[in-house]
Amino acid sequence: MDRFLLILLLSVIVATKGFALFSSDFASDYGSSWNTGDNNGSGFNAWDLDNSNNNSNTVYAGAFIGDSSSGAADVNTGTNQSFGLFANPVGAYISAVRGFSSNLSVNDQFNVKLAVNFDNGNKGFNLRNGVTNVFGFNVSNGASINSDFTNNAIVAQYDYGGDALIDAVVQIISTDSLSYEISRTSNVGIQGILYSGTITDINLGIDNVEFYVSGTDNGSAQNNLYFNSLQVTEVPEPAHISFILLSSLIVLTLLRRRLA
Repeated sequence: MDRFLLILLLSVIVATKGFALFSSDFASDYGSSWNTGDNNGSGFNAWDLDNSNNNSNTVYAGAFIGDSSSGAADVNTGTNQSFGLFANPVGAYISAVRGFSSNLSVNDQFNVKLAVNFDNGNKGFNLRNGVTNVFGFNVSNGASINSDFTNNAIVAQYDYGGDALIDAVVQIISTDSLSYEISRTSNVGIQGILYSGTITDINLGIDNVEFYVSGTDNGSAQNNLYFNSLQVTEVPEPAHISFILLSSLIVLTLLRRRLA
């Protein structure tokens, strides 16, 4: 029996490691406010929020914790809590940067959920090295994928309006390449996968993520960017998955013999 329990324990450890969650951050960890220097969640460096051109008179920009469904899709956690950014009119901007505690490495997968509605101004996120854009998704009179590397300004049809939920998945597939998939769920327009592909010839590691809004028409909640549920996980290689399955099969066989 002791040997059986040891094998079972080792199998559980292997399976857990194979799908390890490295980093996570949820708006519901922040209560009712969100400021530069906040560092809730795990696996990230502190937030750096920059709305330096806000004057609360002719230019408005800021960050908040609020209900995403008030202007777009529901990406809330907790009691109607998501991260929110606004910046209006033309010339206004805000960025929210969250550094990773270590660079994303091969098999790491970054996930985030965004909620958008109107597509005026610019709003989206970038995975970066310093200020160099390795991968970016931007909504502005449509939407596009952007990078300073081989995949530049890939534009696809995008229907503005509606309570659009954007699910973004970016995976590091080698030391110099990544894959991405951007999908959309909404009550209007095109649904499902909007973009998928790879970016190659990357010579820099990804060390931070930037969310931003600039130059929207006005302060309507439909112009805001909402986002939530940042996660970095390790996606096991096929050989690793096979080992997990084999280990599970061994455990099941031993259990069956034990109970026979």
